[in-house]
Formats: sequence, structure tokens, C-alpha cells
Amino acid sequence: MIDYFDASALAALLLNQPLRPAVKVHIDTSDAAPIVSDFVVAETSSAVSRLLRMKTIDRVLAQALVGRLDEWVHGTGGAMPLESSDVPEATLLVRRFDLNLRAPDALHLAICRRLQARLVTLDNTLTAAAHALDVPCINPAETSAL
Repeated sequence: MIDYFDASALAALLLNQPLRPAVKVHIDTSDAAPIVSDFVVAETSSAVSRLLRMKTIDRVLAQALVGRLDEWVHGTGGAMPLESSDVPEATLLVRRFDLNLRAPDALHLAICRRLQARLVTLDNTLTAAAHALDVPCINPAETSAL
């Protein structure tokens, strides 16, 4: 099995956010290989950039965090590229109004469906949508609360 990490899970892990321990436990106990898409790398890099713009971190730390991100991604075998079919699939999912999806989250689901991967996310709305679509999904925050 493959575990596809979205930006919420990857950012928690790499940016030492409060749910980092839950994500770390999942990684340490899962037999699944972790992967991300190049879109997740862009989203997580954007989170670092936002922290810098907000002056929560300085440029040196931002560069170190991006370096840590790149190192983690390289350690997983690199980021999976988007495919041309991912965006139209995500568009169809966004138009399923009952799912309450934003385009980035729909894109993650489209990629998971294509790769037949289990989604790892900390986003409750995305978790609910994955379950509604029968996409395997785990939310480490929910798992750690059990």
C-alpha cells in the first residue's frame, strides 16, 4: 500500500506543528510507503513562505525548512508528478457540492484515486470526502485520539 500525504500532514510533520506527534506515530507504525505529489511540495513550500511573510520565522529558518522538506521528499523517492487527467478529475470532484471540497483538496483525492493510494490528512473535511468517495484515508489526529 502507498500512503499519500497531503500538505496538512506534511506541514505538521516538517514544521513542528502541534499534530506532528500523531503524524510521526503514523509513519513509524505504518507498513505503507509514504509519497507526496509535486503539488504537495508546492503547497508545503507555500506554508513556509507564508510563515516568512507573516514574520513568524526568518529567512534562514525558512530556507532550512525548505531544505528539510526537499530532503524528506528525496528520502521517499521524490515527488509524484501531476498528470493531465488529475485536474479534470479534481474539477468533477469540486462540482460534487455535497463533498464541500476546495480545488487543492479535490486534486489530492484525484491523485489518490489514480495511484490507488491511502490519503493521509489532518483535514476533517477532506477526510469526510475521502470516506464518501471510498478513497482509503487516515487522519492521524483522529487515530491518536482513540
